[in-house]
Amino acid sequence: MTTTPTLAPPPVIGLFEMVLEVSDLAAAEAFYAGALGLPVADRWTGDRQAVFLSLGKDGFLGLWPVETGGEQAIHQGRGGAHVHFAIRVPIGTLDRMQDHLEHLGYEIESGWEFGPGNRAIYLDDPDGNVVEITERTTLWDGSAASES
Repeated sequence: MTTTPTLAPPPVIGLFEMVLEVSDLAAAEAFYAGALGLPVADRWTGDRQAVFLSLGKDGFLGLWPVETGGEQAIHQGRGGAHVHFAIRVPIGTLDRMQDHLEHLGYEIESGWEFGPGNRAIYLDDPDGNVVEITERTTLWDGSAASES
């Protein structure tokens, strides 16, 4: 029997894009672009409406209504529930972000610490998706987190 050598996959270098299915695109954009301050990178109009927001230098969060997903979506993407996702902010800015969001009327769950300098707050977006906002000095493996 001849065996074919197994090829190792190339390394993953980051998360490029994540898309959330939303019930109200305008409300979702108001939350992510307005309240959280994520810049709009692209906007789709017509039959497949969507908004793509920048997450740092080369990551993106897509928002699209139910009508844009399903059979129209790439690979027939579909919505679904998730536990949460996290957005990083620079060290020393988490309290300012919490104050800003509370001033806008959002209910914040705070007090989460994951080791020295690793703190997080949690809130719900308009669709009930749990959003973590975190500042990190270290990553999962204990190495230093970058600020870019």
